[in-house]
Amino acid sequence: MMMMMVGLVSCSHDKPAGDESGPEDVDTAAGLTPASPQSLKATLAFTDDLDIVDECATVCVSVIVSDEHEPAEGANVDIWLGNDCIGPDLQTDGTGLAQACVWGVPLGDTEVVAVVSHEDDHTEASAMLTGRPFGFVDGIERDTTPLEGLPFVPNFSRHSANPVLSPGHSPSPDAAGLMFPSVAKVDDTWVMWHARTPDLDYSIGVATSNDGVAWTKVAGESILPTGLDGSWRRYATNSPMFLQVGIDWRVYFTGRGGETGDLTIGMAAVDGAALSALYPENPVFGWSDSELDWAGTAVAHPSIIHHPDGQLEMWYSTGYHRIGYAYSLDGIGWNRHCKNPVFEGEGAGWEAASVKSAEVVYAQGYYMMSYTGGPRGDFMLGWAMSRDGIHWTRSALPVLATPTTPGTWESNSVLGSALVVDGDTLKMYYSGTGVTGSAIGLATASLGELEPAP
Repeated sequence: MMMMMVGLVSCSHDKPAGDESGPEDVDTAAGLTPASPQSLKATLAFTDDLDIVDECATVCVSVIVSDEHEPAEGANVDIWLGNDCIGPDLQTDGTGLAQACVWGVPLGDTEVVAVVSHEDDHTEASAMLTGRPFGFVDGIERDTTPLEGLPFVPNFSRHSANPVLSPGHSPSPDAAGLMFPSVAKVDDTWVMWHARTPDLDYSIGVATSNDGVAWTKVAGESILPTGLDGSWRRYATNSPMFLQVGIDWRVYFTGRGGETGDLTIGMAAVDGAALSALYPENPVFGWSDSELDWAGTAVAHPSIIHHPDGQLEMWYSTGYHRIGYAYSLDGIGWNRHCKNPVFEGEGAGWEAASVKSAEVVYAQGYYMMSYTGGPRGDFMLGWAMSRDGIHWTRSALPVLATPTTPGTWESNSVLGSALVVDGDTLKMYYSGTGVTGSAIGLATASLGELEPAP
């Protein structure tokens, strides 16, 4: 059996061009079409006889070859999935079987063709395989309609009270800065979990507000690094994501286990602005060997949506400044998209081929994303939209840039935002760096021009 990803190899036999006059013979039991000589026959079947599969499923294609009604051992078989060779130079075994497996299939209907040769005879078999959007296996439906341009670009205005949350004085745990806010309203109180640092390494703190503008830091409530050898959060905790899951509230956050890397994502149960308990089997999401080439040994900055039907979706940053996607049915076990990353920086523009710290909300049938882009020390905030959370259309320009006035609290960079849909207003809490280190500001935009998706 051969296992591979689509598009990585070449077949010895060319894919047949097809015969518009139709097949000469049909094996009605298998619903398949062999071609040419009557003595050499081939049938083709899929894993568990399923011809409609999740696009990230592993699909095995089995080809049975017979000659004069006997198993044909040593027949040469090439298997094509559309225009991609997924089973090159296979040979049938003593039962006449050749098999190839592939993960990551195209969306929609794709013809699978087996091209068979044995001694001086040739034949073919074919069947249709239908790929459904990621999550199909778990009953998740996605609208894969592509966007024709951006339906909406927010026009953000900075709040006059900025920064709305500033660093404290030494030796406070946020003396050197505050960053990466995550904000939600709990009953009548706004709650902001955020990252903070007294010098270099970060921990997580929390603040509350009655109006979302004037904030009070909550003493004694924090998610701290352990400082212990071998701990997944030995050196730092960072970039919290605060959200409601059912009747419960959770904070997902990044932990750093290495001096310069090994970033993973953990989870804590909270009661608004009070930490209840850390999940005992943290981290719940780690870096993966399968993603090393584009993600490195770091997954961080989780942005998570919990849908009414139960599933959770997460967009995460990586060590190579690209954004991946995963979904979960319980918020603990996660399924990564087989075609990650779902969002990458563009090298020719302001992003400088670097994107991170995505924040995604869902409204009016659209996923809306703010994200950090640009070279280190000159970050700005971009904007993108999607119908399925995987295929994105972005704005050519940032929606929040650094001010042109030098020497302010945000004159170096703006980054690490949190989006909140509050009625007809889109609020964006964001990190700014400048003369006071780093602090948190607020910008707002009207959602009045955002029409429901068709």
